Amino acid sequence: MQRFVPMTSLLRNVAALIAAVTILQLAGGLLGVRIPLAFAEEGHSRTALGLVAASYSAGFMIGAMVATALLARVGHIRVYAACAAIFSAATLALHFSDAIWAWGVARMIAGMAVALMFAAIESWMSFSIGKQVRGEVMSVYMVLTKGALAVGPFFAFGYAPVEAEPWMIAAALAALSMVPICFTAAEQPDPPKAQPLALVEQFATAPAAVIGAFGAGLVNGGVLALAPLYAAQHYGAHAAAEFYSAAFTGSLLLQWPAGRLSDRIDRRMVIALLTAIAAASAFALAIWSGALASWSATALFFLWGAGALSFYGIAVAHMADRAEPGKLAQSVAGVLFVWAAGSVIGPLLMGPLVDWFGVAGMFYFAGGAAALVCAAMFWRRSTRESPATKEEFAPQIGTSVAAGEIAYGEDKPPAQGSAIAAVNNPR
Repeated sequence: MQRFVPMTSLLRNVAALIAAVTILQLAGGLLGVRIPLAFAEEGHSRTALGLVAASYSAGFMIGAMVATALLARVGHIRVYAACAAIFSAATLALHFSDAIWAWGVARMIAGMAVALMFAAIESWMSFSIGKQVRGEVMSVYMVLTKGALAVGPFFAFGYAPVEAEPWMIAAALAALSMVPICFTAAEQPDPPKAQPLALVEQFATAPAAVIGAFGAGLVNGGVLALAPLYAAQHYGAHAAAEFYSAAFTGSLLLQWPAGRLSDRIDRRMVIALLTAIAAASAFALAIWSGALASWSATALFFLWGAGALSFYGIAVAHMADRAEPGKLAQSVAGVLFVWAAGSVIGPLLMGPLVDWFGVAGMFYFAGGAAALVCAAMFWRRSTRESPATKEEFAPQIGTSVAAGEIAYGEDKPPAQGSAIAAVNNPR
């Protein structure tokens, strides 16, 4: 049962949690651009880069699976602090080796650490806030963390891809993210309760949500890993940060209006609209690859991000609408697991496509996958009606591990679609 926390304490406690993740996401945005540029500078193939990106997502899946056990054993502050140190060391390790296997291992360890850090923060946040302010708090959380992902690449602007400074800045940011957590006077949550994923049952409950989450991971994981190379190849290394940032800015501006629209019409139709935007902009980037001016390519990638990076949260909300009483946490955890699986497969498939067909192959794949998700939403709409009642939308970041009551389960069955319907990594 949700504990009562005075409003002043609530704001102070949540501010520390949000500050920690915002600082961490500055490092995530920086690495999102710096890793592919450094990898290409070393002469490795796009296939190898896809393998490294998939290793990160695989580590994220492992971290999500063990999060509840570790949080119950040592507590939220210790888990976060230890994992921030591990993430910093894994990031610095990238500078000391150019071997593919070493980068894969380092990024897998980093993925595990980030998953555990999100689990600690978001389960703590779920413990600290009440339903009456949940949407407002999570909106601030989404704006600041996605804003940090957009700003992060510019922290290493002007450095050559192989220089040590970008790795040092990212590691320092991850270490600094410990400060708000370690100095907070807030009481930690009680030990979490684990629930089985039951993926088959969740697909039967809301197939469109599972398809949408998998499609989000499949499309976004590979494109975000490889897109900086597209910008660097056609417009110079300096353009990679602007290009990467544009996608998150597009999502930041469109996610909330799209979520509010999904409260009023069938959520599957909103997912279809967003994936159609993503597909159209991806196909445009593929067809006119290299022939676009820098500003027009960045504008198209802005549109791609507005569509592709915004529909995961609506898929989570759709699952929440249909989840059985008492099983919301289990259902949303399953959606996250499916998203992470797509994030493993996407880079593995896109890397070879870029090696064989150039960067256009990545955008053709992304456009085709988004179009398939769009078609699946229309198919599900024609075979099953939307739920009679909905929970009000709240934004969800794609790297979320423990948002809602995922880490705790539910002590009593909630009303249909209650708890946190759509709260968020990426990552």
